[in-house]
Amino acid sequence: MVSGQARAVVRATLILLAGGFLLAACSGPTTQVTVAAPPPAPPPILWPTHGWQTSTPESQGIDSAVLADAMDTIRARHIPVHSLLIERHGTIVLDAYFYPFADNQLHDVYSITKSVVSSLVGVAVSKQELRDLNTPVLALLPKPATTETIDERKAHLTLAHLLSMTSGLDCRSEGGENFLQQMEHSAHWTAFALDRREVADPGSAFEYCAGNMHLVSAVLSRTTGTSAAAFAQSELFSPLGIQSAVWPSDGDGISQGFAGLKLQPRDMAKLGYLWLHHGVWEGRQILPDSYLQAALTAHANVEPNVQYGYGMWLYPSRGHAGGPADFEANGYGGQRIAVVPSQDMVVVITGAGLDANDVAALISGAVRSNTPLPPNPVASARLGGLVLAAANPASGTRLADTLTKTPPAPQPRPAAPDTRS
Repeated sequence: MVSGQARAVVRATLILLAGGFLLAACSGPTTQVTVAAPPPAPPPILWPTHGWQTSTPESQGIDSAVLADAMDTIRARHIPVHSLLIERHGTIVLDAYFYPFADNQLHDVYSITKSVVSSLVGVAVSKQELRDLNTPVLALLPKPATTETIDERKAHLTLAHLLSMTSGLDCRSEGGENFLQQMEHSAHWTAFALDRREVADPGSAFEYCAGNMHLVSAVLSRTTGTSAAAFAQSELFSPLGIQSAVWPSDGDGISQGFAGLKLQPRDMAKLGYLWLHHGVWEGRQILPDSYLQAALTAHANVEPNVQYGYGMWLYPSRGHAGGPADFEANGYGGQRIAVVPSQDMVVVITGAGLDANDVAALISGAVRSNTPLPPNPVASARLGGLVLAAANPASGTRLADTLTKTPPAPQPRPAAPDTRS
């Protein structure tokens, strides 16, 4: 015998089932809904801390034939290149060395040193050892011995003015010597530079001057308690896996802020890769993004499409050699680290007495796609043969037989900043 409670449950169940059938009948044909698959996750960033990965140019959307033609042209024109490196999407697609310069050899990067000093300022900011770039320099360094050179304009001179080459300090030649020669012949380089008179209001005019960045190096020493070279080794080079570097100092132990640093080309590329990735390395913020953005902001207009940030050359409309917009660290004799954000690419050039634009122009059309190109084994084999020939003394290709020669004097054009001063 079924209880009243059980009968009620049965009736409720039948009502629900009938309602469900009725709704199904009224709803008409079932509509199939297709849910789009989520986009594929971006590939992980490759970090070259313990060595770069390599690939064919075509794997990274670059035409091997263009690179091979560039190698041929360098040989035909006897362009004094020492090395040429191209990195894209975290892999090296070209790593060429021109005899007698060789792989794993340190190279003088000249004024690229200035860009490294600027990066060290960013590191010091992240460690709160430097707090405000607008701090007066006279509050950071001992006051000049010649007090008559201290005027209202020098009292307003800041670290930001030094970094942007707008200090207003007198960097003119005297007695047949340029500013750098005068400073190097002085007993105390920092005091010599800071003792120069102000000839323009700080921030009002651009003048590319070695003394500015040497003063920045002195500020780093005073605020961090160690030389820029030692600070770089522990806080910048070591995290990037840069194990070999030489950086001379003046007689007071201040690392040369304007030039003198020696690095291997693949390590130069690591610096470019750090800048390309907004100061991040293996998930760690080595340089504050805010500082790097400030360093890559124009603080001086040098000439049309040429600007200067904090130790960085900026080409906002087109690259220095006519390619996409980029920013660069440049040095005397053709040294260059070029970062091309729109192509996710870093280019490193070293040489002696060359115009890096001549080389950059040869490779500016090599990028064909943001996705892999079909393999081109013929062009890849040709490129590989040319790379081997460039490094081989038996080939008779002494393209870089200039290591012991003095490069010609640089042209005094701000758009070609291949000078030490």
